[in-house]
Amino acid sequence: MASKSVQSGTTPAQESMDRGSSSSSDDDDNNSVDNKQGGSGGLSGTDVMKNTLQSCETIEIRQDRRGWLQECFCCITKSDFRYLTNDGSSSKSIEIARSKEEFTFPCRCCFAPCHAFDMTIKDTNKDTGPEEFLEVNRPFRCCVGTCKCCCNQEATIFSGDDHLGDIRESFWCCVPTFKVYDNEKQEIYMIRPPTCWNGMCIDCTGPEGDKHLCCPHGCCMIPCDIYPSSNEDTDRIGRMAKIPKKTLRETYNETNYYKIQFPNDATTNQKGLLLGSSILINALYFENSE
Repeated sequence: MASKSVQSGTTPAQESMDRGSSSSSDDDDNNSVDNKQGGSGGLSGTDVMKNTLQSCETIEIRQDRRGWLQECFCCITKSDFRYLTNDGSSSKSIEIARSKEEFTFPCRCCFAPCHAFDMTIKDTNKDTGPEEFLEVNRPFRCCVGTCKCCCNQEATIFSGDDHLGDIRESFWCCVPTFKVYDNEKQEIYMIRPPTCWNGMCIDCTGPEGDKHLCCPHGCCMIPCDIYPSSNEDTDRIGRMAKIPKKTLRETYNETNYYKIQFPNDATTNQKGLLLGSSILINALYFENSE
C-alpha cells in the first residue's frame, strides 16, 4: 500500500492521481485482474478482495470502540472493526476481515466525527496470513449540512494500487444524500435515508410499518438505503443499517453493530466500493447514534 494520506498530508484526490497513474494506463490489465482467480503466489489487493467479497450478499460490521474512561481522557486507543458474513452451509457467522482506524490524536480528539483518518481492511486468511485488500482515505471536511457548496464529506477507496472510486456528499436541502462514483468518475449509486412527503423529509417510521426509528434499548436505527444512479425513484437495491442490540447488557457495551446488504447485481469492485463507503456513513451516523 502507498503511504497514508493522514500521515503524509496529501488529499485523497492527490493520492488518487499518484496511485492511479499506473492503473489508468493499464485499464485492460486491471479488468483482467478482476476476472481471474487468485493464484498460489502473492495476490494483489484486487485478487484478495475478490476472494473475500465475491460470495458475500451481506456483511455485518462490529466496531469495538474506546471505553468511556478512555474517551474522557482523550486516549489515542483506536477502534477495531470486525467483518462477518453468514456461512453458506449454516446460519453461523464467520469473520472474514479486520481493520483498525488510523488517525492523528489532535484531529480525532478535537474534530470527531469530522476528523481525517485512514483505514486498511485485511482478510483473515489463516493459511497465508492477513493480506490487505481495501483502503479508505477520508480527509477532514466540514460536518454534514444542508445547502453546502464546498467542503463536502468524501472518502476515496483503493484496492491495492487500484483506485476503485469515491463517495461524496452531494448538495442537498432536506435529506442528506451521498453519491458513489467509480474510478472513471461515473456515478453508480446514490445513498440516502428513506424519505416521505415526496422526498422532502426523512422517514422515521419506514414503509409498511418497518419501525426503524429506534430499538427498544435506545439506538437510533434510521438506515441509509442504496439506490441506482440511473433512477432514484426506484425501490432501494441495498441498505446500510444499524443492527438493534437485543439485550440491555449489549446496550451498555462499547460495540457498535451495523450491516450492509449489497445489490444483487453488484460486482466485486462495487461491493468493495460500498464497503468502503459504509466506513464513512458509519463515522457520520451510526457510530454516534447511541
